[in-house]
Amino acid sequence: MTRPIILDLTPGAQAAATLLAALQLPAHVRLAGVLFSGAGTEVGVAMAHARDMLDQHGLADVGVYAGAPGPMVPPHGAGRSLPGGNDGLGAMHLVQAIRACPPDSVSVCCSGPLSTLALALVQAPDVAGHLHGVVMAGGAFHVPGNVTTVAERNIAADPEAASVVLGMDVPVTLVPLDCTARFVADAVWMEQLAAMGHDPASVAGRVHAGLVAARMGRGGGNGVDLALAAATPLLALVAPALFSGHLAHVAVECRGAFTRGMTVIQLPQLPQLAGGQPNALVLERMSVDAARGVLRDLLLAAVK
Repeated sequence: MTRPIILDLTPGAQAAATLLAALQLPAHVRLAGVLFSGAGTEVGVAMAHARDMLDQHGLADVGVYAGAPGPMVPPHGAGRSLPGGNDGLGAMHLVQAIRACPPDSVSVCCSGPLSTLALALVQAPDVAGHLHGVVMAGGAFHVPGNVTTVAERNIAADPEAASVVLGMDVPVTLVPLDCTARFVADAVWMEQLAAMGHDPASVAGRVHAGLVAARMGRGGGNGVDLALAAATPLLALVAPALFSGHLAHVAVECRGAFTRGMTVIQLPQLPQLAGGQPNALVLERMSVDAARGVLRDLLLAAVK
């Protein structure tokens, strides 16, 4: 069955690769919208590239929107009650895209902070009934964080938003750093994608050039391995056999001076620690080589 999906991305080469990979799966997923969240001109550039990519694939009718430019609660207001209409425009677009899908049908794949989705759920709680699930890259449980020792970047960017999403009656699949730390574009994997660069003017060629630039200098790269975690929500949705995990209750620390953004997992088999019923499927392991192969093959399928 073809499932409608909405991609909630942050600008960058990995986001472009994720979108291109999704476009190679018409028998499995149907794009119902694409959002780019963040601040600055990078969002506008990413949106323009996404629209061109969709147009080249005959999907010019798919909406491409700017999501929330920052956290749903300003840093100085952390701990206050959540607002009802902060950054309404980005959330409104997401609400409309979700409402356009039948009940219990659409999956939202989030590879960045959850600000836009959380605002949409706060402003229009009825959209939860249209969601088949949320798959998000974020959190760190048994490995160090990548912003602080205990916090992962996407959750730390907006802990209140992550807490809202996990607190809604929506099926959530969480792909933490435990799962994605080794899922990177190394030199061997990039060499396997060389065919994408044969036509630099093509969609595939531009995505390849972005990946190469991100590894080799632009944005601080220096030939180092490039994280591919942005693609894991899509992969977890269309190739779940690549992953293994378990149901658990996940809480987000929103107040601690040194632990803000920390994700705390509470296992059902430890009732003395349990803080509630399971609210997420936590994917703690993935077949990294197989996942790299799947993503590679999807990207190469875009070469015409």
